[in-house]
Amino acid sequence: MKTIGEIFTELKNEGLFDEFSYLGAQTMLSDKDILWHQLQGINRDEYVYIENTSNYNDILKGEQYNVMFDIKNPKKYQKVFAEIDFVSLKKNDTIDLLPRGYGGVVRLKFKNKVPEMLKILKQDGSEKLDLEKHSYVYFTTQEVIDRILKAIEKDENVNRKYNKEY
Repeated sequence: MKTIGEIFTELKNEGLFDEFSYLGAQTMLSDKDILWHQLQGINRDEYVYIENTSNYNDILKGEQYNVMFDIKNPKKYQKVFAEIDFVSLKKNDTIDLLPRGYGGVVRLKFKNKVPEMLKILKQDGSEKLDLEKHSYVYFTTQEVIDRILKAIEKDENVNRKYNKEY
């Protein structure tokens, strides 16, 4: 079975991320992290700050996402409305984009309440990553998740066929 990383690499090579955006998150910033980064406080019912390590595309202020999914189970994706309303490359700066390949802090504003799915992220920057407890969440568009699910289905069909033959 292909990993989600391998699928993302294939989609990147096909040029999908030149047209559609995504944002990955492993850590949601705690109040302590927000103070350390010298960021503005937030209403946690509507906003989250996340750390993004890097992307195949620029991360732009104003970017909108309508899908989120857990890397461990993309088939159980959720519809959301999230918009980036703040990006920061380093402590105490405010810029309108994170350049391709760079990571930083991103604030997402949700049209409705912050989704429960985000509880699977590390909840503090100093917390150790526990793969049993934590996961990685992607925000993207319906077009991207459709392509991911198509790639997963194709890979599963190949594996089923291979297993039947052997």
